[in-house]
Amino acid sequence: MKKGIIFLNGNAPARETLEKLDFSDKVVVCADGAYNYLKDFDHRPDVLLGDFDSISSAPCGVEVKKFPVDKDYTDGHLAVLEMRDRGVAEVEIYGAYGGRPDHEYANYALLALANSLGIKAVIKGDYDIYFVTDSIKLDVRIGATVSLVPYSDMAHIITTKGLKFDASSLTLNKLHLIGMSNTAVNDEIYVELTGSILLFVQRR
Repeated sequence: MKKGIIFLNGNAPARETLEKLDFSDKVVVCADGAYNYLKDFDHRPDVLLGDFDSISSAPCGVEVKKFPVDKDYTDGHLAVLEMRDRGVAEVEIYGAYGGRPDHEYANYALLALANSLGIKAVIKGDYDIYFVTDSIKLDVRIGATVSLVPYSDMAHIITTKGLKFDASSLTLNKLHLIGMSNTAVNDEIYVELTGSILLFVQRR
């Protein structure tokens, strides 16, 4: 199964995070100004893409895909499409937090886009974000904050395990965010549902 990493031009990942990343056998796509923080870690992306409004020059030996500033898609959207074109099945996304709030919100939607393309994706950071449409089982830190936020207009939680507040049988909608700020009481959590949610899991 081919795996990939996308770097976006939001808040740079912590230095220790980048130092621990395993780039081996992974497709690495860097969106525009994200190269400003990635270049310090002696790793060249496979592809550098975007409209290049946040970076002055591209490194030698890296494939560059330049798009007009007046384009229909964000650089993050284009990065996910690049992963699809390269046959990637699993993607980790870094640098999705911070910057303009509209861009950060659009970055959350990249998880739904990836899902629609058959790609399993996660946004990595202080909180990892997963797009869930049926069920998910995760290893977590006991005491971590866990939030279930509806992405579809309505999401019905069938069952949860490993959480302080059992959310089984809850129906969530965008006017009723009762799934916020739960707590992991085991080192593994499980959520089963219909509809779709963004699952936020505190990692630090």
